[in-house]
Amino acid sequence: MILSWYRQNANDFGMVRATWLLSRVVWRRAYVKTCNTWLRTRVECPCCGWRGNRFFDYIEAGYTVENAACPRCDSHSRHRAFFLWLKNTYQIDKKSGIALLFAPETALASLWQIAEGLQSYRLDLESRRNVDVLADIMHLPFGSEVANLIWCHHVLEQVRDDRLALRELHRVLISETGHLIVSVGESSDATTREFGRSEKALSGNRRSYGTDFNARLREAGFAVQPLNYNLTADERLRYSVTDEPFYLCVKNELSI
Repeated sequence: MILSWYRQNANDFGMVRATWLLSRVVWRRAYVKTCNTWLRTRVECPCCGWRGNRFFDYIEAGYTVENAACPRCDSHSRHRAFFLWLKNTYQIDKKSGIALLFAPETALASLWQIAEGLQSYRLDLESRRNVDVLADIMHLPFGSEVANLIWCHHVLEQVRDDRLALRELHRVLISETGHLIVSVGESSDATTREFGRSEKALSGNRRSYGTDFNARLREAGFAVQPLNYNLTADERLRYSVTDEPFYLCVKNELSI
């Protein structure tokens, strides 16, 4: 996985920068492994049960997140937080109907498996995620009002026309009882900043959302409920989770 990441960075940024990034990854992973061997256990991953002193750093060309990635299942902060929220608060094991999972996270796979009442379909543009349906979120191959649950996290940043994608999510969601659970990387800026291209140094994002993302959801026709993970301060430390806004959206009949 690291070698394929290195080759992609070499293609995107050149050999010198890619080699420098690789050296940072190797050095930081050696440091974390040493900490996990000799220092006391401080963190754990609810997704896979791994426990240790600290998680791997997540290093990309444009940014670094320390103490982020689980050495066993590669879960990140939001995956661990969503795992706990889905299991304990949303009670995913009691849900039923059709679920559409966009860019499905491997760390959450066990939760979808225990939700026996849900018929889940994993969707992505690329087959490398072991998906069920190859689909473009801007042009979904489904009829209207088919999904009881839509799961869509940190996807819309990379979509060429996110407003078109939101209208498609609105179209396929069942009215009144269907849930769209969605999040994006949000900054404290008041307005979304469009890059006009895919920024490879920022994980391919085409935009940086501001606090106006809530308004974009409403513009697409959703009733929007902002949520949080409902974790205590001790749980946030134990699972190395940072607070991040996410939203539960419903399509009212008036918005059809």
